[in-house]
Amino acid sequence: MADQEAFKYSPRRGAASFQSLSDFEPSLHRRCPLIHLTDEEPNYSSATGLSWNNLLASRDHGQVKEALLSEGGDRPRMERPSTQDKLDSGDILLGDEDEDSDKSTSIPSLPGMSPTESILMDEELLMEQIKDLKKPNKSTKTEVWQTDWHKNHMAVISSEKFDSLLKMCPDFQGCKSHMAAFVLIREVLDTGSRPCEHYKVVALGAGRSCCREWLCYNGTMVHDCHAIIIARRALLRFLYKQLLLFFDADPKAKENCIFECSADSHQLQLKPKTSLHLYTNRCPEGAAKNFYLKGPANNTWTTMKLQYHAKGLLVPVDYLDPSVWGAKVCCMSGSDKLCCWTITGVQGALLSHFIQPLYITSMVLGGQKLFNEEVSDITNKRLGDELEGVLPPSYKKHNIFFLCGDYVGPVTASQRHDDLSINWCLGDKDIEVLDSSKGFIVEGSPSVSGPGFSSRLCKRALYSYFLRVAQLSGYSYLLDLPSYHSIKVEAVVYQTVKDLVKQQFLSNHAGPWNSKKLVDCFST
Repeated sequence: MADQEAFKYSPRRGAASFQSLSDFEPSLHRRCPLIHLTDEEPNYSSATGLSWNNLLASRDHGQVKEALLSEGGDRPRMERPSTQDKLDSGDILLGDEDEDSDKSTSIPSLPGMSPTESILMDEELLMEQIKDLKKPNKSTKTEVWQTDWHKNHMAVISSEKFDSLLKMCPDFQGCKSHMAAFVLIREVLDTGSRPCEHYKVVALGAGRSCCREWLCYNGTMVHDCHAIIIARRALLRFLYKQLLLFFDADPKAKENCIFECSADSHQLQLKPKTSLHLYTNRCPEGAAKNFYLKGPANNTWTTMKLQYHAKGLLVPVDYLDPSVWGAKVCCMSGSDKLCCWTITGVQGALLSHFIQPLYITSMVLGGQKLFNEEVSDITNKRLGDELEGVLPPSYKKHNIFFLCGDYVGPVTASQRHDDLSINWCLGDKDIEVLDSSKGFIVEGSPSVSGPGFSSRLCKRALYSYFLRVAQLSGYSYLLDLPSYHSIKVEAVVYQTVKDLVKQQFLSNHAGPWNSKKLVDCFST
């Protein structure tokens, strides 16, 4: 159909409108999915008299922040409209689907991806198998992710997934010394209609260093290859796959998606009883590992400087040479990023156009018995609780529940793997191996999909995934934005929250959280 129309939600316009997609390339879709909403968008009003829709339409970041901070930081109250959050999906042709997958429901793949494995695998655990970990007469339910069984299982499945991925390429096994994995836990029903917890490793990263090159302005270089950071970038890739599932024409594909429509927002939300968890066999780099001071009076954490990776060194912000910052790749430490994610979520600016904030529920630290409490306090307490009253709807201060688990990995780290980094997410056929000192794929990597040995996790690759989801979802106004940076800026609410986090670090005398906008000013 040449004259099909797709829903378009634009924060700049503050209302829902429709736009013809007849000028789109016909080969990319048969019918673009329609999102039906009422004429009135959710109205988030506050004591200031300013609505969130008006603030978003104004594109004034300062006005948004002022509204958040005014009247003593009262949280804007949400009025829920009677909306019909139903997505009527048409037929969508995915150009890079596997030819052998047309006879069964498959996971849409991004360039270089293979179909995703079956949703239910051997990580599934029936609830009666762990009932001995719970006290039957306890009035307050103990979540499975608060148990010793959980931390042990997280270590086991993360290790097994890494080993299974490297069976065909044992030369990279030494990278396991610095590993991290994101795991989704979903409560499902077994064949006997009994609830069971389903664990699935969805993203994995390994690495221990950063790029030491000059700044790159075309988006093809991966800057930070530390295990937690690279695993998080692999998680973003997984989330784009899930969005392709949601906007697929096949209803069965949407059933397998982890997202669903929200009654309060145009953004999608995680399905009920679904949570995100992280395992790492190393303490996060930065304040959590190297610099911490506990206040003697009230058990709070005093001033700790933000830390940057620069030229192979971890440097407190006060000692970072401006000439190095302006020309070389410098990355925030993993500890600082974890702290930031407790408020912003791990999804980043681009995905914030489609989904609500995604928070880490629990984090298992392998072999870190001495530092588990310190890491927890530094991550959860550095920003305090002052921002809770001024955060916009769907954002919150979400403390990560830390557990000390078993270390999985080689006894001694091999120096020849110091500058190698591995990434994978659910649906990828092979691992991708990077030279973390350069930010590009190494020769001999099982997967090479990007041009010029650029990674599938680089900014340019994630940008291409974003544009594809934007087209299939009907958010066509996003396709008109000229650059990667402009799309990040367009996520007004997310950027406002991140600015509040940066300001809080400054108020705590932790130092500036610097951003390199020029690095993001590339386009397709």
